[in-house]
Amino acid sequence: MRRTVALLFAAVSLAGSVVFAQVAEGDQHYAARAEGHQGGRAKAAPIDAAIAAYQKAIAANPNDVEARWKLLRAIRFKGAYVAASNDDKKAVYNVGRKAGDGAIALVERQLAAKGVKAKASEKDVAAVARAIPGAGEVYFWDSVNWGEWAIAYGKMAAVREGAADRIRRESTIAMLIDPRMEGGGGARVLGRLHDQTPHVPFITGWASSKDAVKYLTDSNRVDPTNKITRVFLAEALVSNDSDNKPRAVQMLKDVIGSPNDPNFAVEDAASQDDARALLAKWK
Repeated sequence: MRRTVALLFAAVSLAGSVVFAQVAEGDQHYAARAEGHQGGRAKAAPIDAAIAAYQKAIAANPNDVEARWKLLRAIRFKGAYVAASNDDKKAVYNVGRKAGDGAIALVERQLAAKGVKAKASEKDVAAVARAIPGAGEVYFWDSVNWGEWAIAYGKMAAVREGAADRIRRESTIAMLIDPRMEGGGGARVLGRLHDQTPHVPFITGWASSKDAVKYLTDSNRVDPTNKITRVFLAEALVSNDSDNKPRAVQMLKDVIGSPNDPNFAVEDAASQDDARALLAKWK
């Protein structure tokens, strides 16, 4: 009996060591994701290596929440900054959908074990999920990937798939768990969702340009340096009221003229490209 327990303990310890090593390797590759980038376009090799490492960690331990949310984050980076065509983006985000379903299912099993049903309110889910390390990040990055999927496949296709409601619920949960996560990420996703979602009666009638500005302003307060948020906020301000255009134009010029964070070199450069495109469109 003792020998059996000892062998079981050794197997669990070995599996834990493998997962830790694979996640650490994935983190190393993810930190190098900007190597060789050209503006807002990144090379595939570093992020592909990160994705492979996180997938190996999940294969070694399917219950590892950290590996799952970091895989979702890496998939989003590949789709947003590496994929060269819309078809490429679709392929990446379809992988992201599958990975996200697995990650959400894992978190929901852990919530169920604590007495929280999958269809519980966002507030009730967040209250318990806050005690599960990585759960907030799972909800956040799954909502981001679904948002990117919606852009790749088209807004109306996303509405038919129920993507808008899923993004709304998950980003709300992420925001309630930690409003400061990913630089106000939950509010950023919610604001972008309200700004970009088609207003379809009885389906997405909740979409509101006023709420878009509110949530994006909240996100900007958390991290005023986040260039993604500032570009989204500028666009939402004009969508809500064209009289806001002078303020929005200045915001975009500030995004273009301010130095980029070396930790987010690709993301910031892409946001500058988006700012230039908006300025050209508004002219």
